[in-house]
Amino acid sequence: MLRSMLKSRHQRKQPTNPWSPERPLLHLSSVDAWTIRDACAGTLIFGDTGSGKTSGSGQAIAASMLRAGFGGLVLTVKGNETDRWKGYAERWGRADDLVIFSPEGPHRFNFLEYERTRATRGAGNTENIIELLVAAVNACKGGHAVSGQDPYWDKALRQILRNAVDALRLAGQSVSIERLARIIHSAPYSEAQATDPAWQERSDLFDVLVTANERADNECDRHTLRMATSYWLEEFAGTMDPRTRGNIVSTFTTTVDGFLRGELHTLFGTTTTLTPEATFEGKIIVLDLPEKQFHDLGRAAQVVWKYCWQRVVEETPRNNESRPVFLWCDEAQHFLTPRDPSFLQTAREQKACTVYLTQSRSNYLHALGQGQQAALDSLLGIPKTKIFHCNGDPDTNTWAEKLISDDWKFTASTSTSTGGADDKKAQDKAPRDSVSMQPSRAPKVYAAEFGALRSGGPPGNVVDGIVFQSGRRFARGDGNVIRVSFPQQIEKAVKA
Repeated sequence: MLRSMLKSRHQRKQPTNPWSPERPLLHLSSVDAWTIRDACAGTLIFGDTGSGKTSGSGQAIAASMLRAGFGGLVLTVKGNETDRWKGYAERWGRADDLVIFSPEGPHRFNFLEYERTRATRGAGNTENIIELLVAAVNACKGGHAVSGQDPYWDKALRQILRNAVDALRLAGQSVSIERLARIIHSAPYSEAQATDPAWQERSDLFDVLVTANERADNECDRHTLRMATSYWLEEFAGTMDPRTRGNIVSTFTTTVDGFLRGELHTLFGTTTTLTPEATFEGKIIVLDLPEKQFHDLGRAAQVVWKYCWQRVVEETPRNNESRPVFLWCDEAQHFLTPRDPSFLQTAREQKACTVYLTQSRSNYLHALGQGQQAALDSLLGIPKTKIFHCNGDPDTNTWAEKLISDDWKFTASTSTSTGGADDKKAQDKAPRDSVSMQPSRAPKVYAAEFGALRSGGPPGNVVDGIVFQSGRRFARGDGNVIRVSFPQQIEKAVKA
């Protein structure tokens, strides 16, 4: 008996796992919890401008993650988002974990050198560095392919970058946009120039190729160097059409020009003092480069951070006891990349929570480009939690109605019977009413309902939301959907 009591006491003293997937983060009703497991399965939030999506469900989710000790990466579009997250961190005791990455701050991130030298598997691989560069280039061009619909230019850009990165990597030299630009600008423009001692004397590219040749000590590196040398001194200098060559070089240099000067060069082209891995230790990194102020370059800089963060999350071994991390994108359409669906598919296993907020489905489709309906369906179909606030967009509301689906409902019908014209006794009696219940299929939430949800502000400061979660049956909801009111000025959501 005593042994049993001591064992029970010992068990009670054992610390519980603070990062257990079953730990509740939010209470959508008194008996319906939204857990770490739910958060890691992805969240999409929709609502008109002014619907309260940020100050309602957005604030509630952010508060729950900060209180629980998550680390995270926050992307910004509007100039006031950094101040909002400063307020969140102060309010929920995380001010010491908040890191602002901005031109005015002390932190730097040479993302190409980081990618070349990081410790996880796949680091230093030329193709991974190329993917990162192309993501930055495409973000500078609005998120679409490098040169419109013709895939040749995308392949040509990748080819010139691949051979430049291989040359630097095999020479054991650091990789940066500035170094790549110097190599590309110093490449020969004719076979005669490639053999000219004067060009060889002043060319950064030739110096790198010579150093790489001296260092190559295995057949794999020697083969790669032969390919790079052949590209630069034969194909690029000789057989390539001059107009094609000029277009490829111009595509690269004009796109990355902003990273070669001013604040962005200081932030991304010098050294590294902050990396995505800091979020694993509980840091909340806010990228204070809002798209509305830094425009295409601000978007490109944040896409680079997002891309690096997603990659290291995917490649770092993590388990149920790992600290959860989150990726926060308000106005998420500005930061979409082709790798988002792939990341979302496996983020749950890596204890990574993605929260994307936007006004409508159309925003995502516009960002993905024409003919990308399948990509849109994939992006929207993966996250398990979807929250809908007041919205006047018919497409989004109709999609939400179909997504939530319908259910069997019983509809009452009433009929009145009286006697026939020849039935004198029946005519003297009062009519008889009969009620019957008929089953029918009807939407759980009609599209018209979304436009009538409360959007916060006085007098109640309450934001209505309709929460859908696939595979869930809410105890206080209607199957996989529950109506929730999110107070704008308190921390916990309560059921409507």
